[in-house]
Amino acid sequence: MASEQDGRPAVRIARLWDGGSPRLTRRSMLRSMAFFAVAAQGAAACGVGAAPSPSDSASPDSSSVRNDVDEPVLNLYNWTDYIDEDTIPGFQEETGIRVVYDNFSSNDELEAKIASGAAGYDLVVPTDNFLRRFLRSDLLRPLDQDLLTNLDNLGSRFRDADYDPGNRYSVPWAWGTTGLAYSPAELGAEVTSLSAFDLPTARGRSILLDEARDGLALGMLALGHDPNSTEPADLDEAVEYLLDLKSRLGQITSDVIEPLSSGQAPLAQAYSGDVFQAQEANPDLAYVIPAEGGLSWVDVLCIPRDAPHAENAHRFIDHILQPEVGARLAEEIQYGSPNEAALPLIDPALRDDPLIYPSEEELARLPFTADLGPEVEARYADAWTRVKTG
Repeated sequence: MASEQDGRPAVRIARLWDGGSPRLTRRSMLRSMAFFAVAAQGAAACGVGAAPSPSDSASPDSSSVRNDVDEPVLNLYNWTDYIDEDTIPGFQEETGIRVVYDNFSSNDELEAKIASGAAGYDLVVPTDNFLRRFLRSDLLRPLDQDLLTNLDNLGSRFRDADYDPGNRYSVPWAWGTTGLAYSPAELGAEVTSLSAFDLPTARGRSILLDEARDGLALGMLALGHDPNSTEPADLDEAVEYLLDLKSRLGQITSDVIEPLSSGQAPLAQAYSGDVFQAQEANPDLAYVIPAEGGLSWVDVLCIPRDAPHAENAHRFIDHILQPEVGARLAEEIQYGSPNEAALPLIDPALRDDPLIYPSEEELARLPFTADLGPEVEARYADAWTRVKTG
């Protein structure tokens, strides 16, 4: 799959599932520049308002989940390299439903496709803060939980989460954290805080994620602010901090696996699973949640309002919720599993790793990225533009 790194637009072709597809990281092609246009234009174009409450939408009935097109097909739109090689073949064998699998590289790309109303996807995997944007824009249909016989396998943290209480519209796929990756050998020091960016051995070689909310969160946390702050003064201070930090960075990018794997970057803000994948090539790498804190996020399965095969989508969600399927998925992608029933089946080396499954005390320092509403999100987009161009 072509990426935008070589100056050519990435070409994405919907395809029948092929387990031999090239390996790419979930976030490796993440680009936030589209966020600027979507945040500013999407609110106006989509009539964004308050997120719906449970009373705003009717409960699903049998007609809401019946396939509009009577065929054994499921059109699945997911992040790159974010699935176990046996997940889709196992589902196809179990159900006889053929999966057409397509990939996206950012939440903004996904949002644009779904908002167009012409994508034809049955199941998509946005991050939790984008789920709420989708709900405000009335882009999703509620789930029929009567069809999700394995829903009780979810852990309590994911059954009553703020982004979707009671799983009315979504079921979590995987979750992770945002912290710091580093090489003790290259840096000549252990990393415990964001002050690591000031180390002489990191100067000109470190990485800040190229995603507005994650990058600005680092600035907020460094200054002792809430990473979900809505205060303009906090945001301005974070911009000034990051502009100063930028002079000591090597690059701002979300392509962290290759530079971490090769040793080019001894320090990077990074997503947890990306670091664990990079460790396969560079065992010297370590991952830490800095003393100032970090972020949690969860990617979720949800069904677009115009999905042509909604019933098939429910069957796939229920398949993923099977303990054995959830365990294999978690072991492959090396992100946290929300499937509590799968945990006993996961390799203890992963299940007992506090960097993949942080303690309750540690989770208290790792808030989810909140959806701050269109006005504040636009301010964040503008702030990130100032960081990138300043």
